[in-house]
Amino acid sequence: MEKLMKRDKKVKFKSPDKFDLSDSSEDDDDTILIPKQVDQQEVPKKRRKSFTNPETIETFNKAENVRLEEHIKLQHLEQLLHEFEIHDPEDILIHEETGYFPAKVFKRTPGCMNVEEFKNTISKVLETNEYDDYLERLFTKLDTSCDGYVDWDEFCTYLLLLYRENDYLRTKKEIPFLVEPKIRHAVHNRQETTTKIVSVENPTRYLTISKEGGMSVWNSNMSFERNYVIEDETTETVGQKRRFKMWITDVVYMPNCHKIAIGSTSRDIRFYDVSTAQYFEEFQLFAMTDVPYCFHYWYDQKNTNNRSLLVFGLDSGNIGLLYFNKPITQLFEMPFQSEGGVQKIFMQDLHLHTKYVQYSMLPNIHPGIIRQIRFLPDSDSIISSCDSERKSVVISDVQSLKRSYVFRVDKGVECFDYNKNINILATGSSDHYIRLWNPYVTSKPITVLVGHATGVIGIAIHEGFRQVFSYSKDAVIKVWDIREHSCLQTVQLKFPSSIHGRMPEHGQFPLHLQGAPHSAVLVTSNDYIGMLKLGQVAAPQSVMPTTHDTQLCCAIYNHFFKQVVTGCDSSCIAVWDIESGRKSIVFSNAHGDEEITCMVFDETYRRLMTGARNGTIKVWNFQNGHNLHKLEAAAEAEVTGILPVRDKKIILSVGWSRLLTIYDDSDQDNMYITANQDWKGGQLHKDDILSIDFCPPNFVATAGFDGEIIIWDLETEKMFIRLRKGQQTNLNRKIEDLTASLKNERPNSRHKKKHRVPNGEPVPVDKVMFLRDRAATRFTESAMVVSSEGGVLHWWNIYTTRSELGFYSATDSMDDSVLAMCSKPDNTALITGDTAGNIKVWDISEYCVKPDPRHRVRTSPPLEAAFKAHDAAVVSVEYLEHDNRGFILSASTDKTARLWTIEGYYVGTFGQKIPWDLNDASTWAHPRTPFNMEDEEKDDENADGSESKKTSTTSTPREDTDEDEQLEIGEDKGETTAEEDKLEETDKPETKTKLEARPMSVVVRPAKSLSSEFPRDAKLKYRSQTFAFGFERTEPSKTFLGVKVEKEFARKKQDRQERRTVFGEINRGTTARFGKLCSPYQALTTTDFKDVQLPEKLPVSDRLKSLGFTGINPTESDITALNFSYEVPDSPPSGEDTSFSRLNLTSKGSDSSTKLPPIKSGRWSKLSDKIGGSKKSSTVA
Repeated sequence: MEKLMKRDKKVKFKSPDKFDLSDSSEDDDDTILIPKQVDQQEVPKKRRKSFTNPETIETFNKAENVRLEEHIKLQHLEQLLHEFEIHDPEDILIHEETGYFPAKVFKRTPGCMNVEEFKNTISKVLETNEYDDYLERLFTKLDTSCDGYVDWDEFCTYLLLLYRENDYLRTKKEIPFLVEPKIRHAVHNRQETTTKIVSVENPTRYLTISKEGGMSVWNSNMSFERNYVIEDETTETVGQKRRFKMWITDVVYMPNCHKIAIGSTSRDIRFYDVSTAQYFEEFQLFAMTDVPYCFHYWYDQKNTNNRSLLVFGLDSGNIGLLYFNKPITQLFEMPFQSEGGVQKIFMQDLHLHTKYVQYSMLPNIHPGIIRQIRFLPDSDSIISSCDSERKSVVISDVQSLKRSYVFRVDKGVECFDYNKNINILATGSSDHYIRLWNPYVTSKPITVLVGHATGVIGIAIHEGFRQVFSYSKDAVIKVWDIREHSCLQTVQLKFPSSIHGRMPEHGQFPLHLQGAPHSAVLVTSNDYIGMLKLGQVAAPQSVMPTTHDTQLCCAIYNHFFKQVVTGCDSSCIAVWDIESGRKSIVFSNAHGDEEITCMVFDETYRRLMTGARNGTIKVWNFQNGHNLHKLEAAAEAEVTGILPVRDKKIILSVGWSRLLTIYDDSDQDNMYITANQDWKGGQLHKDDILSIDFCPPNFVATAGFDGEIIIWDLETEKMFIRLRKGQQTNLNRKIEDLTASLKNERPNSRHKKKHRVPNGEPVPVDKVMFLRDRAATRFTESAMVVSSEGGVLHWWNIYTTRSELGFYSATDSMDDSVLAMCSKPDNTALITGDTAGNIKVWDISEYCVKPDPRHRVRTSPPLEAAFKAHDAAVVSVEYLEHDNRGFILSASTDKTARLWTIEGYYVGTFGQKIPWDLNDASTWAHPRTPFNMEDEEKDDENADGSESKKTSTTSTPREDTDEDEQLEIGEDKGETTAEEDKLEETDKPETKTKLEARPMSVVVRPAKSLSSEFPRDAKLKYRSQTFAFGFERTEPSKTFLGVKVEKEFARKKQDRQERRTVFGEINRGTTARFGKLCSPYQALTTTDFKDVQLPEKLPVSDRLKSLGFTGINPTESDITALNFSYEVPDSPPSGEDTSFSRLNLTSKGSDSSTKLPPIKSGRWSKLSDKIGGSKKSSTVA
């Protein structure tokens, strides 16, 4: 970076406002004298260079804590310059003169202050000592070279860059267009130019009308709905083409009566009713003396049916005024008509409609066609424009009682806009210039905005933004700041008609500014429409606050500045204040489009080092976002660990390259540092290195994907001990991993969906960590290294013969892994975070301290606290202390970083709207959790005060909660699934005992079934492993079936769970009585068979009595032996009516021997039908 300030020169600040000089006195001179350069032997050190791109840096000022730099004015800078100029420090005496050796003195450079001198100088200039605490942090920001001194060059460079960033951020916040424009083709224009676009309310619709009368209707998202054609009696149809003798000149919307007025070259005004879905023409005012060329409509918004005014400019230079007395009731007189249709009103007969409308005219306002017109109700005047040089813009009184204001512009005025609140008249003309006027000063404009390359044909003032939008003939939109008179943004609209340098055609009114809530700018070009949304388009908001928009890689704490730094996969780095949770600074595109994979501070906590997925490493001054160094990539492979070693002035990195790479960190001015792969101990890892840790003074631990763990001596760069040798992997998996590594496509541990290791495969070491307090005792027998391998924590000692001292499982499921670990500084507690989102705090003060060398410890240490912290994998945890209280900082792939107490109390999420005060526990989110905050807010709003049903998978016991009630939460056997039962089986007895003994800790419980708590169409308040994150966000399908099929499966699954809740637990013995499972539901259960008990006496007919059946004490054999059939089918049963005798059923022309077969059982029926003159009788079985 170039040196911004040089000695021996006078530096003149042409823009002193960049130093926030608005409050400086008038006597201040904007010229600052720089002192002459000192002797050659005392040349001050050069300003350190950096890769600076302020466009990627975004700072966030605190409302109540404005930075000291913002208060420094020009007079303060002059005084500081004088103090640096006269600064002449005393030399530092290293040792006094002796008889044998002269005195050794360190010669101080004039103008270079240490921290105490810097604090005293600033306090002297500002005449206050209230910034003493902040000045120490400011000094560390300035002293990026860490030499303990700051000179004038460093101080001024810091301020210049700070103000430059502030200017950019101010401009960036004022940029209105942040998304790509929408381009639509108005096909129904039939390749004709769009004259104007207007908006219609209730609901909001956009109407575009072409020059030849094609009217199209669009919704608010610019989707086409329908079209209409305005036809004239002079229209001729020849084949498929129409020949028009009429052109549309303008259209205006009349909101109070829901009508539009359309003017044409046929010297008429047509009024269309747009209050319904189908638009229709209602009135036509024809045979006017001149062509109405432009319109403006005004009405009383408080009393919408009061008198309104339609103003139109004519091609003769006159202005016409139509006053509607009752616009909502009726516009014109409507005589009785036997037939419906358009009511045509002759202009000369308008006096017959005086009950509803009056007409007047202002003559000779302009010498030519009036281009645009505007009515001002406050002053009862009209603004009109023309392309005439003599009368370009005229403000005339409607009553002709006041004098007119005439503005003269060379080449006239094509368009204008006026805003009463800011008292600005903006005009655009064909000379490419935009002029801002005071409407009462006609002699000279306030300013002239230059920037367009072609004539300006559209202009609009946005009062809220204090900006002017201008549109030129080459389809370019420019945004101008009214206060600064500068161009903020330029947008080139790429219409198909404007490509290859062609000049597109435009209608008379090509620009339309749409107000809230659909804030947008719409432009037309030929038969195309472009929409540019104002401001950032609101993305679907999730219920829970998020820290970043993508998955986090880690979150680290800087105890020196008391700030938290988070990084995410979108290559964005954010700095947060730990005491309030507010965002301090964000610098995006840290590694371009590459994911950030690891972050670490150097030992001074002043520099931030980040590694990316493509192997690049960068060093940052994270206080201002300046990139100080770029480190050469060892390979195009993911960086998994960075280790800065201050004593040796090197940076050590590991990753998927399987190499230990060294970078020289001794030269602070070396911006690009090359990689050194000459590791003296050799590159022993055969697979990807996943983790690295350092233990002072010279131990380094590395762990690989194949399970290998090596302890190195950093002094000799040779292996000290190999705790485990890596296992050989399957050849097929080797080939797959090699192919994936070449493409750099293999997912890292954070992105894995399944963490179970296949049988026969080596277990990767996700994390390795030194217990530094234990390792401080040399040749200790206690465990000093902890490694996480597939959810199992292994404890190691590097001095004993038997290295592994113990192990235990730290997860609730075999499918989970521990990706994050940390410990207290005194190694009395171990904190772990797993892929299920759980955080656990283990008491390891006595664990593996004096183990039995003959047996490994297989039990787990006491569990102090366990709580559900995130919805997805926890990728980093860090223990920090603030005001003698312990906290846990966690980051996860669910896009959040959160702060907890060591007991598991929820403080808040970085990125939430409401800040917290870390010193005031009442501002914390506790006792709520991230998953039930929304539910509790809704419960407070319920009038009936009913107890809400919990949707969280965690429970936070209170002090007044009984232990029995705690155990009942989430343990209903009738509502747990198989996976939840599996979780219960994996719980350790000692773990449950410990948790029950600590009622204040947050306990992880198996999740209850959601079927009885949620209706079918309910949306979850937080993300689970099955549902998409957030309310409206739609994620891609996780299988090849598609999102629609997956949703249907989820619905069916929920239906089954609801039925199971209704019918209770299913007994397979009742649903599969015959050895085959028919249905899983209790509703189809087969009942038991019961023996039929016959009554003692049955009713018996005469026929059965004749057969000898009495019906007294019948048995089953007696009933089955009975003959219920009739012996002779020709004879009807006794007791039946015999009025009809049996007839031979023969058909005419058929064989008379054909008869119906005898009926075995049944009864006779009487039929009165006749076939061919004979009666027919039949039986019905």
